[in-house]
Amino acid sequence: MAEAMLAKAKTEAFEGRYFDRKEVSSKTVREMWLGYKSISERDNRTHRTEKARAEHLIRHLGDRQIISLTERDVDHYRARRFAEKTKFKKPPSPATLDKEVELLKRMLNYEVRCGEIEKNPIAHARLLRVPNVRRQVFGEMQFEQLFENADVLLQPILLTAFDTGMRKEEILALRWDQVNLKDGVIRLAPQDTKTKKGRAIYLRKRLIEALETLPRQLHSPFIFNSPETGTRWKDIKKMWARALENAKLEGYRFHDLRRSFVTNARRVHGIPESVIMKMSGHETRAVFDRYNIVFEEDVKAAVEKMDQNERNSTARSGQDLDKVEE
Repeated sequence: MAEAMLAKAKTEAFEGRYFDRKEVSSKTVREMWLGYKSISERDNRTHRTEKARAEHLIRHLGDRQIISLTERDVDHYRARRFAEKTKFKKPPSPATLDKEVELLKRMLNYEVRCGEIEKNPIAHARLLRVPNVRRQVFGEMQFEQLFENADVLLQPILLTAFDTGMRKEEILALRWDQVNLKDGVIRLAPQDTKTKKGRAIYLRKRLIEALETLPRQLHSPFIFNSPETGTRWKDIKKMWARALENAKLEGYRFHDLRRSFVTNARRVHGIPESVIMKMSGHETRAVFDRYNIVFEEDVKAAVEKMDQNERNSTARSGQDLDKVEE
């Protein structure tokens, strides 16, 4: 029996095993991304951004074996990335680095689920969580300035974003079969939204009128089409940059139109926040609060309104008392 056990041990040692010890994975971060890539490609809305984030991870950590990663590697990765410049000539933001580290964690968790490794080696690596809330909001006058200086092809896209709060990809991928101009509503199916939940978007009169003037392409189901490709727009960055330059506006991004819709719906039109969340498709309160910008003037106006309501209430009480005495 001892000889048999010795022979078994020698055989397992020769094969790189010893009793029940699992084989250690030699997979690198680059190889891990290649395996995870097909998972990412299932969602066309996030694959492009995940691919860009993966390129940074591979550039700095590509040859590292995933089993040997540590929290120190995460810290060193951040330090090297902070030393780089983005296309805006600035270091990447803490939120950007958090998203890259989150992608690395997701890929490692996938390896755990597939049995490639026993545990995620950076599971406890903390994120920076530095507040990255943008406060740029278009008022009606600023939007009119932007709209008037935009290309004719961009104008209905801008109006759709400002009046509905839809995401850019939802707008550019919008099809005529999703729109009922007679009833003034856009209906997005779950597969058409980032949150995978459908929603109905009711349209303001001026947007309905703008959409009614758009020509319908025979060979394209989309509402907003590029004259160069004959189908939907893929990229409107140049038109957006040109509109900002002509309008002499700086520091704005297209996504700020979505923030403007949320903030203006509350500040200007007095719509309840729960209804606005339904209109914009925000799933969580935490994310919604990043779009719902509250200015100091809002707080001051709220206090003044409370005082005014108190005065009105006192006045009504006095009138009721006079009627009783009469």
